[in-house]
Amino acid sequence: MSRVEFQLPDVGEGLEEGEIVAWLVAPGDTVARDQPLVEVQTDKALVELPSPVAGEIVSLAFGPGDIVKVGQTLVVLEAGGGASASAAPAPIPAAPSKAARPKAAPAVRKLALDRGVDLATVTGSGPGGRILAADVEARAAAAQSQPSGVPGSRPSRPSPAESPAGGGIGWMQPGRHPLKGIRRVTAEAMDRSWSEIPHFTTLDEIDATNLLAVRKRLGEAGIDVTIGALFVAAVARGLRRYPLFNASLERPDTGAGAIVVHADCNIGLAVATPEGLVVPVVKQADRWNLGDLGAEVRRLTEAARSRRIEVGDLRGGTFTITNYGALGGRYATPLIRPPEVGIMGFGAIRPRPFVVDGEVKARPTLPWSLSSDHRVIDGDVATAFSEYVTGLLADPVALLAELLAAGSTGGHGV
Repeated sequence: MSRVEFQLPDVGEGLEEGEIVAWLVAPGDTVARDQPLVEVQTDKALVELPSPVAGEIVSLAFGPGDIVKVGQTLVVLEAGGGASASAAPAPIPAAPSKAARPKAAPAVRKLALDRGVDLATVTGSGPGGRILAADVEARAAAAQSQPSGVPGSRPSRPSPAESPAGGGIGWMQPGRHPLKGIRRVTAEAMDRSWSEIPHFTTLDEIDATNLLAVRKRLGEAGIDVTIGALFVAAVARGLRRYPLFNASLERPDTGAGAIVVHADCNIGLAVATPEGLVVPVVKQADRWNLGDLGAEVRRLTEAARSRRIEVGDLRGGTFTITNYGALGGRYATPLIRPPEVGIMGFGAIRPRPFVVDGEVKARPTLPWSLSSDHRVIDGDVATAFSEYVTGLLADPVALLAELLAAGSTGGHGV
């Protein structure tokens, strides 16, 4: 047998460091090759790092919350034993050891705490028995349906919306909290955005009557597409027409720098999670047909919220959309994600006064805002881009015709 020092690898594009979120093993544990050892938060996503060998855990070099540089040793293993050793004799029964730690992402563990659910009592439905948010919710619902006094039942905790200490949106215990996880990554990105990028923002609203009618007709036809997917489709076509928005700015220490216009329109979707914003990316967003685009937006959103998003789904964004209206907001000034040069936000669709044929009427209106990097984008380009995108949303017939035909012209899906 031999000692193996497992070092933090570069699991992303140019990763320099990661934060230890949780260890899935402890010293003395026997592990199989490729068994998950630790959850690490990178600047892209939460990732599980598997064991490079079968053997026994000798020591852990860092604890939860520690920042580890690429190349530093994470864990020391004694190779040669483990679950994959075929010649090892059957072990003699010994005193019971501690149960294996249930496999669940940090967000799912937090949800279980909020719902008063013991993860050891939950059967995971995810890959490899991983516990998903839906499993926790189902266990919580089952516990609440049990009458008081039934063996195995436990008092349910109030939901975040019902309790000021429930851990809901915007809630945090009084005291000092280390800046870590997604919040640390977000803070660093926003600090860079605010300090490096000269923003300017344009805002307005459109009549969303036709947009809502189209979505209703699509639903009646069996095509399940969210308004958010239509936002992606319209913005993608805006990027094709005005490619300067589908660019990034390179500013080297020496030289004149460069504007890089990207070949693919990869649109990031800002998704709120209990730990902070996660931005999965719809790759080649202008090439999807209608049904497949709706499914992809739903997949990415749900995976981000449940912290099951893959690192590859978070790479390569060229422009970002934020739907701050999901919680009822009207206008905002979104901050650009470096090195992108634009971000478009949408508010809540609600009945508001709107001028129609010279008369003020109550109409469902969609507020929008567009933040631009003034180093690359001037006001005329921002106006032209926003007018084009919002025009497609206000009168989406042309947009739908292109989306429905995308599958037969080389796009994703059929």
